Amino acid sequence: MIELRGEKIVLHTLERAHCRELWDAYEPTAPVPTEPLNPGLSAEGADKWFEEMQAKQGKEHIYLGIFTPEGRLLGDIQLANIDWRHRTASLGVGIARTADRGQGYGLDATLTLLRYGFAYLDLYRVSATTAEYNFAMQKILEKCHFVQEGRERQAIYCNGHRWDRLLYGLLRDEFKITDENFPNGAGGF
Repeated sequence: MIELRGEKIVLHTLERAHCRELWDAYEPTAPVPTEPLNPGLSAEGADKWFEEMQAKQGKEHIYLGIFTPEGRLLGDIQLANIDWRHRTASLGVGIARTADRGQGYGLDATLTLLRYGFAYLDLYRVSATTAEYNFAMQKILEKCHFVQEGRERQAIYCNGHRWDRLLYGLLRDEFKITDENFPNGAGGF
């Protein structure tokens, strides 16, 4: 089983129980204006998500859980839509509980997975998209040296408001592991 270590996190395989835990954690107890609300998600939906993930794992996606070193589940991260011929993929990352956001877990997980993708999967390019209101993700992408390549105007409809979708890209030669990102020189596995 794959295990990738960062400064604050460990990335490894998600099991069915983890998917159920994330499924519950991602559904807010009260509406949040900038997050989609999916009321009534069932455990069967989490099981379906797990099955879909397993069917694509290693072929089209690398999908991992984000955990603390002590084993507490924080969120999930993936390199999706992998094109093995052109050596490209798209990045997705989520920290499930709002209390865990802003702690550096998302940045650490992103750096760790990018290092793996460029060094071990031989990816050449990774893309990412985010909503214009998601300043935290924009900050993560910029710290990882992603370049904003475009904007899809009013492409996202969320809770009665239209938002732009921001398009980012990162080439292998642009990815730099710096002391700022990994102060103890870890950044590794």
